[in-house]
Amino acid sequence: MPLFKVPLSADSGVIGMRVSGNKVFVVNAGGRFVRYDLDTGEALNGRAPAEKIIDFDVVLGQLIFLDGNGKVGGRVRKSWPSQSYVASKIDISNEGLLLSGGDQAVFLEANATEPFYLPGLTMVLPVNNGFVWAMQMRSKDGSWNADLYDSFGNLMHEVYQFSAEFEPSGLELGPIGLEGELLVSAIENNVRKLSLIGNNGYMFWKMDGPPKAFPRDVAFDSLGNMLVLELQNKDVWLTRWVLSHPEG
Repeated sequence: MPLFKVPLSADSGVIGMRVSGNKVFVVNAGGRFVRYDLDTGEALNGRAPAEKIIDFDVVLGQLIFLDGNGKVGGRVRKSWPSQSYVASKIDISNEGLLLSGGDQAVFLEANATEPFYLPGLTMVLPVNNGFVWAMQMRSKDGSWNADLYDSFGNLMHEVYQFSAEFEPSGLELGPIGLEGELLVSAIENNVRKLSLIGNNGYMFWKMDGPPKAFPRDVAFDSLGNMLVLELQNKDVWLTRWVLSHPEG
């Protein structure tokens, strides 16, 4: 279901979207953004104070982002150090900020004065309860695992082991579902697949996903419906996919 034609061109370096309450933020690499209201359909254009943005999240209705120099900008905590990080992804939670995409993840606690590094963890995503989802090849047979760690890199719960045949390309994590589920996106047999994994160790569903057009092209609204950024005739559209969950 089409919701909104995004006033950012497809070739402007669209990073993707984030959902905060009933607002959807779509941002491009040049710092331009549009905030769309899912309830009223109103849209507001703006610009972040950065020449280049690598990735972004939303805190209390304001952007927090990783700029072209690897520094965190926007709505930052005063106590956080002003330094550069080797990272390409930024994710916020109630406990603090998680940076990933480098050779190790970095955690900035809400009132931290220095970063805490999580060696050995690279593909991570925070959950609003002090836990962090991590995907890695931890098994001796080379199978992928999705596990829960605490924010300081301690393994808390072994959750899900993929089959030995799971050899994905383009593997990405997120967003987090309404109950802390992990969405996994990967190319399998030349088809993009989306899987939702619960912290109870079950894969709730797996389905064909949309063609990958932007880094952060999938999100969930407050009702659990999936929002997708899609490319239609060179225009960027925000659409809603209503998921039907099988019974039994």
